[in-house]
Formats: sequence, structure tokens, C-alpha cells
Amino acid sequence: MTVMENTTTLDPQLVERLDSLTLQLAEMHAEMQRSREERARLLEITQLAGPVMDMLTQRLTELEQKGYFTFATGGLGIVDKVVTSFDEDDIDALGDNVVLILNTVKEMTQPEVMGLLNRAAVEVQELEDAPVGEPPSMFSLLKQMRDPEVRVGLGRALTVLRSLGAKAPDSPTNPTA
Repeated sequence: MTVMENTTTLDPQLVERLDSLTLQLAEMHAEMQRSREERARLLEITQLAGPVMDMLTQRLTELEQKGYFTFATGGLGIVDKVVTSFDEDDIDALGDNVVLILNTVKEMTQPEVMGLLNRAAVEVQELEDAPVGEPPSMFSLLKQMRDPEVRVGLGRALTVLRSLGAKAPDSPTNPTA
């Protein structure tokens, strides 16, 4: 008897059951193959991720030691204070004046201005730390006028006062224009 003759004598339900089991085995084999491929990809990713994680951890540790995270936390606190201190009208006004504000900051950060502000801050701090004495007499003030640095400083102060008292020119950065 040949194999063909044997299959014809088999029960049709048994043949159907064998076909079903064969399909299930094929599906299981395909699933096992996919699982094996996924495990291989996962192993590959794990092998790549190890050095990357080590490098990332080392870099984050360096940033922590330098104080970046402390600074960022403090910066977030500042931003929180700013956000909670201004309403929508304040934000609109800021938007209207942002160019003027940035130009002012740009001018203030020039080395000459920063040096002047630093010298003024040091002098003010020294005056605050010094004991309060008698106000200088008129003669003492007139005597200080002989000092060229005092005269230059007074001239600069008067120039600043003059510009504060002058009417602001109409310009594109002036919001009242």
C-alpha cells in the first residue's frame, strides 16, 4: 500500500484535524522565529545602550557637579515668580516695548557702562558700610571741585540729568510716538 492509498482510507475528520494541527505548528514556528528576531534586536539594542547610558550618566554627573541643575532649579523659581507677577496687560505692554528694552539692555552691557555701574555700586556699598558722619561743609564741597575727577563726574552727572529732563524724541522705539 502506498501513502496515497493510506490517506484515502483515513477518516476525513482526522485529516482535517491533522491539517489544523499542521497550520498551528506553522504559526507557532513563525511566532518563535519572530520572537527569536525580537530577542536578537533587543540584545543588540542593550549592547548599544550600555555605553550610551554610561556616557550619559557621566555627562549628567559632570553637569551636576558644576551646578547646572541647581542653577536651573533656581532659574525655574525666578521664571515662576515672573510668570505669577504679571498679568495679560503687562505681557501686552512688554510685547509693545520689547525692542526698546532689548536696545537698552544692549547699551547697558557695553564695557564702559558696566565699568561705570560697577564703580558706582562699589562706592555706594562703601558709603553704606561707612559710619554716618557730619555732612560735608560748603567749603569742603568747593575744595573737592578742584579735583579734575570730581569735575568730570559732576559734568557727566549733569549731562545725565539734562537728558532725563529733556523731552524724549519721537522714534520708532519710543512707544509714545
